[in-house]
Amino acid sequence: MNCDLILIANASEARLLARTDAQDELVVLDTVLRSESRSMPGPERLAANQSVWEDGGLGEGHAPTRPLDPLRRRMRQFAALVARRFEQELAGRRFDRVALFAACPFLSELMRQLSPATKKMLQAVVDTDISDLGLPQAAQRSEQALQAGEYAARRRDASDQARRLRHFAGGMALEKAAA
Repeated sequence: MNCDLILIANASEARLLARTDAQDELVVLDTVLRSESRSMPGPERLAANQSVWEDGGLGEGHAPTRPLDPLRRRMRQFAALVARRFEQELAGRRFDRVALFAACPFLSELMRQLSPATKKMLQAVVDTDISDLGLPQAAQRSEQALQAGEYAARRRDASDQARRLRHFAGGMALEKAAA
């Protein structure tokens, strides 16, 4: 039985969806929302901001180490939260197909937060924001992306197999020539 895991995310909301062969519709496993709590910068943050510029320069060819702006920092924290939840779901069950839908720059930040093992499990990574679509439209888009990912994987596997065969046949020809 096939089981799909689909993550649809943007910088403020992420939905984890699942689908099995027995049911064609998507089931919402979890929804993660970004909290809007904005903390004021602490004295240590102010000191870090001022240290580069108070020294009267950057030093020997070093770029200034500016802290992240608050929006970027919140996006990075939310991406880390979404990545942890996504990886927990992957560790908890066996999924045959895994897809990720998010728009840049959040997609880039989310991909940075995912482990290499999780990245290998992804059949489709699509740079688009479909978070405003309903479940039927999201199911259709995810199925199209997963089928395209499977097609690309089959072509890549066929290409690798042909390359290995050529390499093997070339080695056989060299052995015959040497004999």
